[in-house]
Amino acid sequence: MKAQSLYLHIPFCDHLCSYCDFPKVLTSVYDRKEYLQALFREIDSFQIERGSLKTIYVGGGTPSALALPELEFLLQGLLDRFGKVEEFTIECNPESLSKEKARLFSRFLVNRVSLGVESVSPRLLALYQRHHTLDDVRDAVSYLRAYNIDNINLDFIYGLGDGTKEIDEDIDFALSLDPTHLSFYSLQIEDGTLLKRRKVTVEEDHLREEYDYLVARLEKEGYARYEVSNFARKGWESRHNLVYWHDQEYYGCGLGASGFLFPKRYKNTLSMPSYLRGENAREIEIVDKESHKIEYLMLHLRLVDGFSLDDYQEVFQEDFLKTHQKGISSVSDMVEIVGERFRIKKEDLYVMDHVLLALI
Repeated sequence: MKAQSLYLHIPFCDHLCSYCDFPKVLTSVYDRKEYLQALFREIDSFQIERGSLKTIYVGGGTPSALALPELEFLLQGLLDRFGKVEEFTIECNPESLSKEKARLFSRFLVNRVSLGVESVSPRLLALYQRHHTLDDVRDAVSYLRAYNIDNINLDFIYGLGDGTKEIDEDIDFALSLDPTHLSFYSLQIEDGTLLKRRKVTVEEDHLREEYDYLVARLEKEGYARYEVSNFARKGWESRHNLVYWHDQEYYGCGLGASGFLFPKRYKNTLSMPSYLRGENAREIEIVDKESHKIEYLMLHLRLVDGFSLDDYQEVFQEDFLKTHQKGISSVSDMVEIVGERFRIKKEDLYVMDHVLLALI
């Protein structure tokens, strides 16, 4: 089966957040229209058939940092090439999502928006170097709903809060907006970020305490966890992100973007001048059977539902329970088989790395 999903990376940001290690540049440094033209050249190089895509995801960076004419150029080009897709997501910062941009999204059939809220705490927003207010978030949601874009995700970060107090404040604010989907990501202090240079640290026990609390609270409020960090009202799970976690193929285009077209996984150049010239020196990995098995487990075991033993047998021509018997035995208290699906027990999903190490 050909890839049915497309990820596009828009690296431009009006400001740089203290925790982010994604490929990014300030909006003022490079010609954004020139970048979009280079992006379409890469897209066209794949010769993707019109009507073959089911999901498109435009991430960043900050896609909403593009000016209206640039967004229109991008969205018109995608609509012309692929027509309507089942799920079309674009990431936005609340302060850069205007009513005019929401109207543009609706016009070009964007039907899902992910808003980077991160926290409601002024202290944490300042630490993260986020520039929006809570009114900006409320306004952004109202703009989207005014143009019938109701599939809205709110992104949050946890790990530096004051116990569970700020988790409750985040969740209370999120519930007041009634989104279809919520993401809560544990703060990772990555190399090259301002938080790393400032020697900010996160305590693992504190992360676990906050995580267990938010999972229980969100599920009580009707948001089911379906992946380690993602929660949704029933039927509103991210179809595009499930492509990644189900180890399915996808195209990745843009600066530093990654893609998977079996048996190749690739990552685009991180050099903007090279990308603009069309000199996309990709890092390419040929996925052999053993590395594919590891990736399959790493991705599927992030999901609450785990994976089908029959599917594993079909993909790898081997019985998972027999070939991994020793590893399974060593973590038998943390895993289970439910209806022919192998999964990590819900209470142990947070420590999935321990299970993975035992299995691989």
